[in-house]
Amino acid sequence: MNNSQQQQQQPPPPRRVSNVGSMLLTPQENESLFGFLGKKCVTMCSVVVQIYAAERNAMWSKKCCGVACLVKDNPQRSYFIRIYDIKEGKQLWEQELYNNFVYNSPRAYFHTFAGDTCQMGLNFANEEEAKKFQKTITDLLGRRQRKSGIYIVFQCLFILFVVLVYKRKPLAVVIPN
Repeated sequence: MNNSQQQQQQPPPPRRVSNVGSMLLTPQENESLFGFLGKKCVTMCSVVVQIYAAERNAMWSKKCCGVACLVKDNPQRSYFIRIYDIKEGKQLWEQELYNNFVYNSPRAYFHTFAGDTCQMGLNFANEEEAKKFQKTITDLLGRRQRKSGIYIVFQCLFILFVVLVYKRKPLAVVIPN
């Protein structure tokens, strides 16, 4: 085997995902932010926001201000919207992107979603950042939805295979949400 054939057979190097900072922060502030994320966590998009909650009375009330990051948390094997205070160097709030998470943008600068306890809103400091954040989240949700759809198809094909090959009924069929 010659050298060019060996190079063709080697798998591509693993993709290294790099942190994406906010265009409203300085490079030093973005680097500071990346340090708060935690080990093996990457921010796919970072934006400056105010976060609002609509609790029982359905009135929006401001909870905090900071930098919202769409974080891929590899140790937890999940994605989160996390708000950080870069001056204090701490996380202020988080929301996991649960199954069937729906992200709405009723205004170019104000986006909403159902949080764990109430309706939540992100009020963006910059509409361009808002657009970028929305695109990053909707692309991610679309990829996750396609992956879960493929998983269900493969699970159904496997059950069909078991039924046809072993000519018996499966004990149970479990289809995840």
